[in-house]
Amino acid sequence: MSSATRIPVPPYTPKKVLLPPLGEHTLVRPLGDAPFEVGDTVGERALTVWLLLYHLDREGAAPLTIMEIATRLRMSRGVTILLVSELLRHHRARVSRQQLRGVFDPRDEVRDSWGRSSHCDASLRSSKVIVLGTPEHRGAEFLGTCSAITPITHVETLYTSAATTQAHADTPVSVQLSMGRVPVGTTNLHLLGLPDVHLFDALWPSVVRDACGALVVTGPEDLDQAQTALDLLSEHVLPVQIVLDHVPGDPDPEAVAHRFGVPESQVTLCDVRSVPATRAALGDVINQRTARRV
Repeated sequence: MSSATRIPVPPYTPKKVLLPPLGEHTLVRPLGDAPFEVGDTVGERALTVWLLLYHLDREGAAPLTIMEIATRLRMSRGVTILLVSELLRHHRARVSRQQLRGVFDPRDEVRDSWGRSSHCDASLRSSKVIVLGTPEHRGAEFLGTCSAITPITHVETLYTSAATTQAHADTPVSVQLSMGRVPVGTTNLHLLGLPDVHLFDALWPSVVRDACGALVVTGPEDLDQAQTALDLLSEHVLPVQIVLDHVPGDPDPEAVAHRFGVPESQVTLCDVRSVPATRAALGDVINQRTARRV
């Protein structure tokens, strides 16, 4: 057969592509210029999400995270993840890729930029750091200071065990999550603030996924509560930085490091009301992640 009559072969595209993992910080960008046909309730609600993203995109707004979508539409994170997954199945959205090691692989960028079957957008970059406050308000103050935007808040209803809540089993408990953002080059570094650690039996499995580090923000009078948070974090391969709210003359970082059995480099003195100080503490946990890769 001559080259003139050769039939071009289209590039291979798999019929079923695995959907990427989605988290609170996953960025979502709509695809398409017109609404799509829906056949059930899930489709209708997915269309509601798409319309929100589409109109914001037309106005030139930045892509929203899963948690921002959930907050705007007053839905749970789980339902929002389900609906975004539905948009991905119908090729009506693309998302930021999960970064398991806290780094961006150039090979993934090539696949996302050139691959027709990818559900991920190479231009969307998002990472997550968990912020635990002991007590909770100290972590919220740190997050509000460190974030470049006003943190969003989202209320979740959890069903926890009786041992956790000191109530009847399967009792619903309302908890508040918060999320801020610090732009770092082309990456959106999201800070996810969590409620009291005693509710983690219901919340923890979902929020720990693909976090690149955790900050335990505490003070000299709350070290016992911080120990509980550190014990929980020790179950996961996750860089942890202890952030001590600075009080003149107290505390002693070396003594605190010795008490928790960690290197002194894992303890940062920080005034949680200072932007430079909170950003430095955030940099310390990222440096831990970098050191682990070397």
